[in-house]
Amino acid sequence: MADAALNAWVTRVLGVTFGASAAAPGTASHANPSEKIDRRAVWRDAKESVDDGLNRLASELRSYEDPDLERIADFGLFGLGTGENVALNKALIEYEAAAPDRRPAAGAKLRTALGNYRTLLQAEPMVRLIDRNPAVPMTIAATLGGALDQIERSLA
Repeated sequence: MADAALNAWVTRVLGVTFGASAAAPGTASHANPSEKIDRRAVWRDAKESVDDGLNRLASELRSYEDPDLERIADFGLFGLGTGENVALNKALIEYEAAAPDRRPAAGAKLRTALGNYRTLLQAEPMVRLIDRNPAVPMTIAATLGGALDQIERSLA
């Protein structure tokens, strides 16, 4: 990946801007965390990036004939955890739709969902296994963790 393309991906997915370049639309840099961002787009982009890698890895995972690996191959990120993906997406939607007087409660719910997903990334052994696989370079914890961090920084 060329430097410009890599920098654009890092900015889009992780919200980090290198040098004098401006953040991509819908993202915020570390220097200005209060900048308006499209939180759902941040999460969607990070999730799609991980899903792309998991799709490439799926055939490799199936070759091991391990039920846990097959679950990841079959369900992608939905194969991890017990509903953290759905809870996070629901909290993102509710936060964005909340009236100003309901934003604090929606923000608390979103922070809880972010924390639960962060816990999943740290506690789920499959995340570490996939990130260290030799067949397809993966960065589930860093990619999704970066998106979670960016979303949390953006909350008022």
